[in-house]
Amino acid sequence: MAGHDHSVIPVTSIGPHPTERTTPLTPTDHQLLEILNEEMRTAVMPVSIFVGILIFFGFFGNSFVLYVFTKRYHDCNFRYFVLCLALLDFISTLTTMPGEILTQQFWYMYPNYTEICKVKSFFNVFTVSGEALCLLTIAVDRYLKVCRPFGRQIKPKRARVLCVVIYVVAFILSIPVTLMWGIQNAEKEFRGRTIKVRLCLKDEKYIDSPQPFAYVTSIESIVGLCLVLMFVLYIFVAKKLMLGHRSSNQRRQTGSPTNHTRVTLSPSKFMTSHPESSDIGIGSDFPTQEGVSATNFSKTDTTKSTDEDSGAVDVGEIVVSDTESKFRPRGHTVARQHRERASRVRQKTLIMFILTIIFITTTILYLTLLVFISSPGDILSNMNDPSKAAYFFFFRLVFINHCINPFVYGCLDPQFKQVISDIKMSILILVRCKK
Repeated sequence: MAGHDHSVIPVTSIGPHPTERTTPLTPTDHQLLEILNEEMRTAVMPVSIFVGILIFFGFFGNSFVLYVFTKRYHDCNFRYFVLCLALLDFISTLTTMPGEILTQQFWYMYPNYTEICKVKSFFNVFTVSGEALCLLTIAVDRYLKVCRPFGRQIKPKRARVLCVVIYVVAFILSIPVTLMWGIQNAEKEFRGRTIKVRLCLKDEKYIDSPQPFAYVTSIESIVGLCLVLMFVLYIFVAKKLMLGHRSSNQRRQTGSPTNHTRVTLSPSKFMTSHPESSDIGIGSDFPTQEGVSATNFSKTDTTKSTDEDSGAVDVGEIVVSDTESKFRPRGHTVARQHRERASRVRQKTLIMFILTIIFITTTILYLTLLVFISSPGDILSNMNDPSKAAYFFFFRLVFINHCINPFVYGCLDPQFKQVISDIKMSILILVRCKK
């Protein structure tokens, strides 16, 4: 039709010409490595957060324990054993636990610093073996006080020496870790490609060597022996405490005297007799020997007193002779002080028993899962990411030991609770003064 232009107007398409389309870029090995590590990081993030929470409570909790038992607690062997444990826990919050988060978050891309991996692995063994030796020493101390109260006891000076020995032995046991653990370069199949990964596991020199497995087995044997001895000792302690509590209840019900430890008062002195047939006792630092003035028992300074549980006190109840009635009030005072000291020792024993049970449970799980890393077979690397996350969670439940102690002391130790109460009161007074 005239007047109409029927020419075709070409349509310009937006985008590349069909013949010019490019295929997606193939990711490089480094990009695949980042994707692989990110998937692992996402899987283990809840575990890393869990460890981070333990670090927070462990750092501040053990800092407070170190302050209280260094500056505000009376001089006794219990004090030094608690400091020994607290320092090990504090070290772990600065080395092993942050190092574990780093390992989890950069599992396939571990920083190329061998020293960091070796330090983390060293203190991992150092803290676990040190705590096992310390808790075993505490179990022996509790056994001596409860089951052998009239025998030789661990005095504060000897307790300090034992703490040093514990650290030295734990250090020696951990030295091989610095040789056998380190950076390991390996290959992994991912999305049909073989990429190079960098791990903090066994050192490359020991990948196929049986030595790491033999070393871990020997450490497990030593720690396992400590766990068994702890358990056995606390069985005897629990048995003695239950028998003493039962005999005490029977005496209260019948009102009859007993042939257990008897304190006999004279006008200026007292003396004790404890038949060999009955040694159910708990220690007190004030020795029950002939010729000791009864007035010595009135010293109750909570910060400067000597070890209140290094001697001997009846586990059930002190029976005071009233052969001279005019000295009966003082006799009752002495008996009450003995019972208070016996109660303190029972509380300390309960504290260490709870900590030991938690340590035994988590350490058995830790040692069992440790075999997966140390065995010649590459079991751990063949797990998928969710399986690794579950493995790391149960494997690192042992870190609970590094933060649980302050909570147990805060619930069961009267002097520790008193310090907390004093600090709260000081803070309240300070706040009110500012207002």
